[in-house]
Amino acid sequence: MYHTKRMQRVFCVQFSMDSKFVLSGSDDGNIRLWKAHASEKLGVKDRREQINLEYAQKLKERFGHMKDIKRIDRHRNIPLDIKRADRTKKEMLSARRVKDDRRRKHSSKEDADKRVSERSKSIIGVAK
Repeated sequence: MYHTKRMQRVFCVQFSMDSKFVLSGSDDGNIRLWKAHASEKLGVKDRREQINLEYAQKLKERFGHMKDIKRIDRHRNIPLDIKRADRTKKEMLSARRVKDDRRRKHSSKEDADKRVSERSKSIIGVAK
């Protein structure tokens, strides 16, 4: 996960033709160029380094199904403010869900049957 302080909303993302870089355009009017694999070294690699990197990649492929290896591979460091915003959003959604359940539980029988799906909740209006 790439993040910077100034980049608020990302509008478009695209891989480069060689799939080594990611281009992103945000609402601050800039196009940013990121490495597709953040830890990958750019530039020329000597033979021993290339062999070592290929060997490490083969080990990841061979033992990637194991629980501990998979956990290490999937781990991502997320900034604290993004993590807090995600936690707050989840709390708000769960509170809204609990409130709807309680409202349905204590309302009349006709109103209790009218459960609105999550997909249709996001629709504000239908144009005719």
